Amino acid sequence: MGRLTIKEVGDLTKSGILDEKAIQELESKGLVGTRNRGTKYYLKNGKGKVYPQLYFKGLGKQTKPSGKMKDFRDEFNKLLEKFGIKE
Repeated sequence: MGRLTIKEVGDLTKSGILDEKAIQELESKGLVGTRNRGTKYYLKNGKGKVYPQLYFKGLGKQTKPSGKMKDFRDEFNKLLEKFGIKE
């Protein structure tokens, strides 16, 4: 079974299917995701949509991004907001 996203858990809570106790149990078993998904932006080209993305090759799960990498990501996100179209 896959993980529920934070948005899915919120939707299930709003509809009354899940309560706080059930959410805590799902989180303790690792069945709820731990991050929010960001807004998707795209750019139009002649044939459709292109989704820009930023990836640091070699970073891996064991290492943390440096301060410069975080600053770079913030600037990249500002460019997406400026030139991209929100999905």
